[in-house]
Amino acid sequence: MIELSLEKARKWFTEEHEQRLAPLAEFALGELNNQDRDAFGKGWIGWPAADHSALYRDVDAIAADFRAKSNATVVIGIGGSYLGAQSALSMAKPAFTGEGGHEVIFAGQQLSPTYHAHLLQYLDKREVTLVVVSKSGTTLEPSAVFHTFREYLEKRYGAEEANRRICAITDAEKGSLRQFADERKYVTLPIPDDIGGRYSVLTAVGLLPMALAGIDYKRVMQGAARMREELSKFKVADHPAVKYALARHVLYQQGFVAEALVTYEPRVADFAGWWQQLFGESQGKDGTGLFPTMLRYTTDLHSMGQYVQDARKILVETVLDVHFSDEPELAVPHGLDEKNAYLDGVSFSRLQEVAVESVMVAHSEAGVPNILIRAKGDPESLYGELVYFFEVACAVGGYLMGTNPFDQPGVEAYKNEMRSRLKA
Repeated sequence: MIELSLEKARKWFTEEHEQRLAPLAEFALGELNNQDRDAFGKGWIGWPAADHSALYRDVDAIAADFRAKSNATVVIGIGGSYLGAQSALSMAKPAFTGEGGHEVIFAGQQLSPTYHAHLLQYLDKREVTLVVVSKSGTTLEPSAVFHTFREYLEKRYGAEEANRRICAITDAEKGSLRQFADERKYVTLPIPDDIGGRYSVLTAVGLLPMALAGIDYKRVMQGAARMREELSKFKVADHPAVKYALARHVLYQQGFVAEALVTYEPRVADFAGWWQQLFGESQGKDGTGLFPTMLRYTTDLHSMGQYVQDARKILVETVLDVHFSDEPELAVPHGLDEKNAYLDGVSFSRLQEVAVESVMVAHSEAGVPNILIRAKGDPESLYGELVYFFEVACAVGGYLMGTNPFDQPGVEAYKNEMRSRLKA
C-alpha cells in the first residue's frame, strides 16, 4: 500500500497549480500510454500483468541448478543491470544472515582492481557460479570483469564445467554476448527488446538474482501487477504517481534544482540508489531535470542536516517512509536516568515515527519542500509496488518536461572517449 501526501509541500505546490496544470498532466499521462511514441522503451508498462510462466520455469530451473552447484553466485552488471537486483536483495532479505545459504555477490559495477582481485581470492574458498547481465555485451565495465571471472572459472573447473556454471542474461537474438554465449552453450535468459536497463528489474535481470538469493520473486511481480491495476483506476486529478511527478515539475520551475529521496529504513537505502539512476538517466537531459540524490535519516541528519536546514534552498525532500510487515517489536528499556526518562519504554517504531514527523516539520518550515510517500506491506510485494509506482512517475515526469524518458544519449560521450583511448 502506497500513500502520497503533499501537505508539507503545499506552500510551493498548491491546489491551484494542480488545477491549472491539469491539461499538461493529462497530456503527459496520455503520452505514456501512447504506444506510437517511444514504443521501444515501454514494454515495462504491461509487463507485470503478462503471463510469464515460461520465464518463471527457466528462472526457477537455473536458480535450482546454480544453488546445487555452488554456494556463491557472482552477478556481473552495471547500472540497471545491477542496481535493481541489489536493491531487491537489500529490501527483502535480513541485514544479518550469518553463515549458510546462497550468497549473491555483485561485480562489474566499477573498475576497482582491488575490489575484484579481493573478490577472486574470496571465491577460492567457495563453489562459484556466474551470471553476466548485458544487453549488448559491449559495455566496458561488465565486459572486462566478465571475461576476467570467466577465465577464473575455466582455470578452476575446466572449460566444459565452467560453461555449465555461467548464465548470460542478454538480448534474445543479437549482440556480442549473445553470440559468445551461444558458442559456449551457456544457459541464457532474455532481456526484452522494448525494456531499457533502468526499467528492467522485473525482467530476468532482477528475477534470477532474487531467486538465487531465496527471495519469492513472484510476490514481487504480484506487487507490481497490483500497483499497475490500482494506478489504472485513478483519474489524472487523483493519480498519485502523476501528482508526485507534477509536484516535482512545479518545484523545479520554482528554482529547486535537486531532489533527495530520504529513507529512514536501512533496508531501503539501496532502493534509493535504483531510484537515483531511474530519474537521473531518464530526466537529466536537454539541460534540464532535478538532480536526484539520496539521504539516509536519521544517520545523515547528523552530517547533512545542518546543510538541509540552513543552506541555500535548492533541495526538495521526498520522504520514503517504509514499514514492513515483518518489522519486529523493540523498545527502549525502563528505568532510565532523569535526563533520558522521556525515552523510557518507548518503542523504536514510535521513535522512527516521531523522527519522520519532526524532521518534515522543521525542514518545511525552514523553506525545504517535503513530499511524503508512505508505504506498508510485506517486503517482496512492497518492492514490486514501489518499483512500478516510481517507473510511472518518472516516465510521466519526463513527458511533463518534454523529453524522452527512455533514451540516454549523454552516457555515450564518456564511453566513446574511453574506447578511443584504449584502442589508441
